[in-house]
Amino acid sequence: MISTIIAPIDGTEHSDNALRLAVDIAQKYNASLVLIHALLRGTSVSIMHEIAGDKGFLDQVRDDLANVETIPIATVAGVAAPMEVLPNETLERFGDLLLERMKAGISGVSDIRTRIIDEDPAKAILQCVEEEGGDLVVIGSRGVGDLKSLLLGSVSHKVVEEANCPCVVVK
Repeated sequence: MISTIIAPIDGTEHSDNALRLAVDIAQKYNASLVLIHALLRGTSVSIMHEIAGDKGFLDQVRDDLANVETIPIATVAGVAAPMEVLPNETLERFGDLLLERMKAGISGVSDIRTRIIDEDPAKAILQCVEEEGGDLVVIGSRGVGDLKSLLLGSVSHKVVEEANCPCVVVK
């Protein structure tokens, strides 16, 4: 029986599709739904602008997203590769607003909890599964970290491999 469903949220189309399926399953099984968001560290500010615009909270974070620091993280062929760094408060506010918007769009599920974890996304999801007693993870096949996943392996792949419960990967 499915009683607790973990739904990772990052604001992407695949995440939205996974959430729709998670809600449908939660309604059918009268299950609890846990929306989890791992802070979007290393995600470009332009992608975060796009997500905030799509979800309708750009006006609430526009000034925060302008507070970006660019630091060189590596030198490639003599050129420093930049990385955008946002303050923790900005990443947390963004996550809170994203989860609030996604939760507000859900009906027919009586128990919805939200969690923000400042951890590697796969590790955060696995931690949430353990702590919440998740019976099912419904996750998008691709998220905001597409470039990083080419080098390190995708979040959904890591979760499917390491979770102690069934996982559904949604395109």
